[in-house]
Amino acid sequence: MKLTLERKPFNEFWMNCMLNQAFSIAESAHSSYRFAAYLNIYSYFPWAAATDSEFRYPTIDSLYYLDDWTKFPLTGVIKLIEPGHFSNKETFTEEIKEVLRGGRNLSLNVDLYYWLPDSLAWKKFHWYHYSLFNGYDDERSSFYVIDDTLAGYFEYEVPEERLKKAFNNAEYNINTNYTGPAYYIYNLHPSIEPYELKISEVVENAERLARELEDFSMEGMWNVDTRQEKYSSHITYALIGINIICNRHIANVALIRTLQEQELLDENLCEALSERIEVIRDGWDEVKQAFVTHKFDRIREIERAEGLLSKEREFWRMLVDGA
Repeated sequence: MKLTLERKPFNEFWMNCMLNQAFSIAESAHSSYRFAAYLNIYSYFPWAAATDSEFRYPTIDSLYYLDDWTKFPLTGVIKLIEPGHFSNKETFTEEIKEVLRGGRNLSLNVDLYYWLPDSLAWKKFHWYHYSLFNGYDDERSSFYVIDDTLAGYFEYEVPEERLKKAFNNAEYNINTNYTGPAYYIYNLHPSIEPYELKISEVVENAERLARELEDFSMEGMWNVDTRQEKYSSHITYALIGINIICNRHIANVALIRTLQEQELLDENLCEALSERIEVIRDGWDEVKQAFVTHKFDRIREIERAEGLLSKEREFWRMLVDGA
């Protein structure tokens, strides 16, 4: 038997594993939820590397459901994201199939070291996250997942034996202090409410971002250790953070375009904002390229980043003043 749910990867830009899979489900259910992904509910954070807490790097995290589920813009599609545990770990693959046969997507905790070839972590380092299951094929003894590799965020086929290896070595199974679930199940509303982008929410978040960017500091960031045992992982972590920032500015470009197309903001203001956000997006791409090509200079890249953060602060102030 072969079963595939009608979910298409949301790969216009990258947020994080949980949000991209949630938006994949939501946009597949109703196309209007693409606009919800553009909403500027995010903050900059100084992050510590998972395997080296002394290495810090800037990144962005979305605030969709950190403190108030009612503010999550996908509540018109997703009724509940339900954590769960398998009744029998020996037959967990059959329980996954049962969930999928019920028309619901399941997101499983896996070790990326064993998960998808051509991903950042594959056979390099252990990193744990939740991967979205979209179907299975009994004849091929495989499952279909929506996930991220260097090739992009797409649907991939995973042999059952690799799935077992990745789950058995997941944080859920090897870390006795881990309090997260084995999986999450996405429960949808029987009828879908279309999403409406509201200028009031965009302005509210723009005001917050302008305040936060005033205080955000690059101090202590990107202190890459040139020793062989540290260098590669530090560059990887730095790029992960920068990549999320770059992707957020892809979303910001789309946000301004959508505000203009839906006539939610003055056309001349949108054109001026578009010019500014494209400069910011291109600037972060240059910072990213410096790390990709190993031609980065820490002082220079921090100065670049500080300048871009300042420009973004003025960008949001300009939006607020003109709304």
